[in-house]
Amino acid sequence: MFWRLQVACVFIGAVIGAGFASGQEIWQFFGRYGDTRAVYAAGILFSLAGPAVLFVCCRRSLSHYQDLLADLFGPWWGRLMDGVITLSLGAGLIVMLAGSGALVWQQWGWPVWSGVCLTGGLLLVALWQGFNGLVWVNTVLVPVKALTCLGVATAVLHLGPVEVAGAGKAADWATGSFTLLPASPLLAAFLYVSFNLALALVVLVALAAKVKVKGGFTGAAAGGLVLGAAIYLLGKAMARYAPGLIAYPVPMLHLAGILHPGIGQLYAALLWLAMFTTALGTAFGVAWRVSGRDAGRQFRVTLTLTLLGVSPFALLPFATLVAFLYPLFGYAGVPLLVAVLFAAGRELLVRSRPS
Repeated sequence: MFWRLQVACVFIGAVIGAGFASGQEIWQFFGRYGDTRAVYAAGILFSLAGPAVLFVCCRRSLSHYQDLLADLFGPWWGRLMDGVITLSLGAGLIVMLAGSGALVWQQWGWPVWSGVCLTGGLLLVALWQGFNGLVWVNTVLVPVKALTCLGVATAVLHLGPVEVAGAGKAADWATGSFTLLPASPLLAAFLYVSFNLALALVVLVALAAKVKVKGGFTGAAAGGLVLGAAIYLLGKAMARYAPGLIAYPVPMLHLAGILHPGIGQLYAALLWLAMFTTALGTAFGVAWRVSGRDAGRQFRVTLTLTLLGVSPFALLPFATLVAFLYPLFGYAGVPLLVAVLFAAGRELLVRSRPS
């Protein structure tokens, strides 16, 4: 049971990050459409995609995500998808760091670079020992951040209306009308899951060897359903106060502060944890890939250079990064999501046939 909880936490932790818990992702991919069907579709896709990756890796004895890509797409296309995923992880890391900067700026008035540097330094410390640090940090922090996100969203929905004004310095961070998202809410949900699967793929494949021994498919499925429920609650809470709320770079933080200043401070701290745990997965994935699966000195050097290399890009506006980078890599990740679900379905058919 505990191992299943760990699998669920790692999966959720790879998705609930800066964009999710801040509300930016949820508004960009779901809130702007006002279509609940897209939320349901995303929850179902998450609950299928996570176990599908683990199942395919276990059935085919794959222990690294590059092996999975080669198996799904062949050598040439597998290398191309590997490059896309590496870029997606880099983009995800940039957004997590940018979210940290936006958080400290909106909540405490600190310079953006201070949040970026603080988070980058702590990532270096947490990942110095590689994958074990990633698993245990997620196991401890993910339940806390998920329950807090859901708690604030539920409180906003059940308390009386509050006044939200999209003015002042927050307006400088407004995303405007620019977006790469499609007109279809269901396609937007599909893009959202495909991008997040690309971010979580490295971690999920790394878990597969242990899942084969200990089980954990139900943990991944449960994690996907929790993600769907969280999308629903956060989206509904923000829709109640749109469009004024959307002028803020961290909409859910603003709502939490309106409920009570103390709740705002608590949510700010736990929102940073959300950014941090997701940044753990993306930073690990990039460093693990570039270092050639080396778990020692080469991994640490690569991790350090990666964090130094992406930090300047994290100084760009957080909301703009979410609106541009996430849909872009969502389109690029569609083949991965389709291929994983198809391969899992084929393995189930083979397994069910009498020998």
